[in-house]
This record gives sequence, structure tokens and C-alpha cells, in this order.
Amino acid sequence: MQARIHIVILNWNGIDDTSQLLSSLFKISYPNIKIIVVDNNSLNDEAELLKNNYGDKVHILSCKKNLGFSGGNNIGIKYSLEDKADFVLLLNNDTTVEADFLEPLVNKFNSSNQVGITAPQINYFNEPDKIWSAGGKISRIRSSGFAKSNIKETEFNKGHKSVSFVSGCCMLIRNEVLERIGLFDENFFLYNEDTDLCERAIRAGYEILIISESKIYHKVNSSTEKNMSLLPLYYTTRNRLYFAKKNFPTTFGLTFLYIISSMIFKSIIWFLSGKRKNISVVKNAIKDFLAGKMGMANHNNFVLTR
Repeated sequence: MQARIHIVILNWNGIDDTSQLLSSLFKISYPNIKIIVVDNNSLNDEAELLKNNYGDKVHILSCKKNLGFSGGNNIGIKYSLEDKADFVLLLNNDTTVEADFLEPLVNKFNSSNQVGITAPQINYFNEPDKIWSAGGKISRIRSSGFAKSNIKETEFNKGHKSVSFVSGCCMLIRNEVLERIGLFDENFFLYNEDTDLCERAIRAGYEILIISESKIYHKVNSSTEKNMSLLPLYYTTRNRLYFAKKNFPTTFGLTFLYIISSMIFKSIIWFLSGKRKNISVVKNAIKDFLAGKMGMANHNNFVLTR
């Protein structure tokens, strides 16, 4: 019997992207799946629209408030584990998939019980022959995961590779991994929670594989770049510091110095180029980290006014 896979998709004011993704998922060749869409308190009754349009094919879960990437996905993961899924596939709503993308990801788990996470090659949606993410490694000093990216498919060696980081944009996770190491750390809210999950999986003795025979396409930050382009700057700055302190306390001082130094350098450039709002966002991110203010921040601070 084929393994049962739950596909968890987080929707936040992105029903057009979500609908396009669902259209591609309805055509996949792997049969034993259940699609779960978690609506993260979207505006304009998107949860109801999703239920009306796809309720016969998709299980819709609605959040009463925006729980972020980490909290929203955790809702879907918890449901999946309670529903006895063998694997949970986390998939960004701003992606589309190839019909046979799941089989290579699932098959690699048969090679070893130590394989805990597999992930596909992720190409740009608008440049389908160019790789956005193909797995990589976690840097202690820079305190983030860095994947091979911005390379032509023809320049990338095919096959599967063992890596220490894959993007939360798409990762297939064995259920026992989540039961053993836990779900996403909701202190992150948004960004770096995938790096933290990968680090915990590696420390627990699991292997993470990137499988280039599996391919999907990503529109890249479509949910945050439309009107809140400063939001990633805040969360990545704050969360890199949190990730370093949590996972690498012995080298946290070096990470702190590295991030502060790089932000001072960037602030000089921002000041000279008139992007002073960026400086304020970074200052607030560092201030909030030092004060222990994690989770969701005030998103009104990230809207660019022109």
C-alpha cells in the first residue's frame, strides 16, 4: 500500500495563487494524498471562497487570526498527524507542481530509515529553466540556511544530494520526525523557521535529501512583496539572531557581531540612498530580539509609503 501523504498549503490573501496551485495538484499522478488548505485569517472571505470552490476536493481549515508561516503550517501539520498521515508535504501556495513530482520524493524514504526530509528542485515560475533553490547548508556565523540558487538547470548536477538545509517552500517530512523533534517554532512567525526545523532534524540523526528528479515552480515572495516589502527585512534580521542564540549559543557572540556589522554597513548605504525606513526596521528588529519580543510584529510598520 502506498504511503498516505497530506499536502499542507497555507493561504493568506492569496486565493489566486492558491487556486492555480490546486489546479496543478489535481493533475498529479500520486494517488494516496489528502490536500489541506489552512487559511491564515485572510481578508475578503477567502476561506469561504475556498470552501465553496474546492470543498469537495480539499479540506479547509480556518484560523481566527494570522498565525504566520510557522503557526499556520503547524495547524495543518497537527491535523495531518492526528489523521494518521505517513508523510506531511509542506507546500507554498505560490507554487505550481509537475504531475510526477511526488514519486521521487517518496521513493527516497525507502532507501534508509534515517531519511527524514526530502525536497524537490525548485525553479523560478517566470524562468522555468532557472533554479531558485536546490538545497544547501546552514551557516553558523551568518545564522541562516543558504541554498544553491540562481543557476541554470544545465549547470546543475542531477540526482539526489544530502544537504543540511532545504526551503520550507516545499519539504516532505516523515511523520516520526515531526513527532520526535516537534513542529515549527512559532517564535519565528515568519522566516528562518524552516532552517530551525532542518537543524533539529539533523541533530536528531535524520538525513535531508534534495531530489532533482522532482521539480516544482515558485513565484517567490508574492505574498509579501506586493505592499510590505520591508517585512522580510525585519523578520530575517530578528530571527537570525534568535536562531543563533537558540541553536549555537557558543558562537552567538560572533553571529551577533557579524549581523550588527553588516547592518551598520548596509545602513550607511540606505542612508545615502534615501532608504531610511530600512534603518528603522532593522533597529526595531534588533531591539525586539534583545527584549525577547518574538512572534508576530506590528505589520503596519512594514508598509512602504510613496
